[in-house]
Amino acid sequence: MTQFLSEDWMAELVAACSALPEQPGVDGTVRFVVTSTPLGRVEFRTVIAGGRVADVVPGKPGEADATVTWKYPEAVAWFTDELDPDVAFMTGRCKVEGDYEAYVYGLRPVFGSESWAGSLAGLAGTTEFG
Repeated sequence: MTQFLSEDWMAELVAACSALPEQPGVDGTVRFVVTSTPLGRVEFRTVIAGGRVADVVPGKPGEADATVTWKYPEAVAWFTDELDPDVAFMTGRCKVEGDYEAYVYGLRPVFGSESWAGSLAGLAGTTEFG
């Protein structure tokens, strides 16, 4: 089992999402910040190129179109498909800074897809959330 949000987990996220369908023009970078985790505050950038997860970069360095901040329980719920990210945003359970439209609309074909949900479900089976 790999600890959720560890650097090993981030590498596994890239591998799990390697089979996402190509979607030309669906590009962007999102910085995720997760607070109050067992590992402390965790930040990583997810780079989307052509509709696929091209890279997950641990830490804060580098530009991002948007920054999405989650508290740990909500991040776990999102990554285990128990919390819809749109509902989380509308109810204040996550915060989006920067280019809101790039995250919510431009990258919806990735983060809102069945392929993404399936990739996360597979990864959740090998992830330790505690």
